[in-house]
Amino acid sequence: MKLAKWLVMVVAATAQAVAQNVPANVAVPFYGPPAFVQGVYQHWYAPRANEFATEAAALPVAIGRLCDANGAAATEPLRDARARWQSAALAWDALSSIAAGPLLQRRSTRQIDFTPTRPELIARAIRANPADAQAMERVGTPAKGFPALEWLLWTQPVAAGTPACRYALLVAQEIDAEAQALARAFGDLAARNWAADESAAVAAMSELLNQWVGGLERLRWAHMEKPLRGAQGSVAPAYPRAASGTTQESWTAQWRGLRALGAAQGNEAPRPGAGLVPLETYLRGRGLNPLANELAGAAWQVSKELDAANPSQATRTLAAARSLSSLKRLAETQLAPALEVNIGFSDSDGD
Repeated sequence: MKLAKWLVMVVAATAQAVAQNVPANVAVPFYGPPAFVQGVYQHWYAPRANEFATEAAALPVAIGRLCDANGAAATEPLRDARARWQSAALAWDALSSIAAGPLLQRRSTRQIDFTPTRPELIARAIRANPADAQAMERVGTPAKGFPALEWLLWTQPVAAGTPACRYALLVAQEIDAEAQALARAFGDLAARNWAADESAAVAAMSELLNQWVGGLERLRWAHMEKPLRGAQGSVAPAYPRAASGTTQESWTAQWRGLRALGAAQGNEAPRPGAGLVPLETYLRGRGLNPLANELAGAAWQVSKELDAANPSQATRTLAAARSLSSLKRLAETQLAPALEVNIGFSDSDGD
């Protein structure tokens, strides 16, 4: 009797979760790959890339003020530099959650977000005292990017007028340069007429779906479960963004991007070419409502678990990781075959 009651409760909860994500019974246009790709680049990537470029441009300015400060007067510039780092890093996390297009081609994650942080390489780079961007090309990526700058702002805060501060400024300038390049590249893709080249749109959609699945796995494993399972004894898990205290915010920003391309979130289905077409809406446009319902329900579950996740609570973190794993499995076993996309291995940046 208790088992029967439990099953009824589970079924009811699942139905409620799906119902919260399934739109009203309205007509959804038929979408092809060009509409999907056009919507993704024009209404997701280009705006997010511009946001990142804006935030990244403020980073060298803030670091420069810190380096020019005097003595006790550096307290406020350090606080501002940290705030600018956080804003830029979260904008980057949202943009890079699905490493497709220029992000993949330029290997941007390896260039500006290599993990784990390598303090000994950062110290070596500071001793080398690179003078400019050209000299920075000889510095390995593990000593640069957001993780290195986080280390220089929180773990070993740089002091004004020191070689370490000058190095931090060069790192910030490299992040800014990559952000501007990505904004230009995604702007070009957003302006492209994808309807004029069906085969290119099909290839781009396949890449996007593969990288979406890869993004789910990266968030689940590299950013959540691996650090947790690798922690020993009383040593805290080495989560990305832990030094700055923004691990949870980083998880949320990454899920923001993954969810935007996956679930409709109650948004009205746009006309082809007139808006973002998430995978759920794309499926509905092709009459695949049962699968779209499953996708909506799985995404809702991830949102629920991530809202409750906390880096200091292993049980909640693992629950969120399991929900991401379930969504990934749904994408691989049902979504990809339905869309006639082959899921391949995606080389992860970092190690």
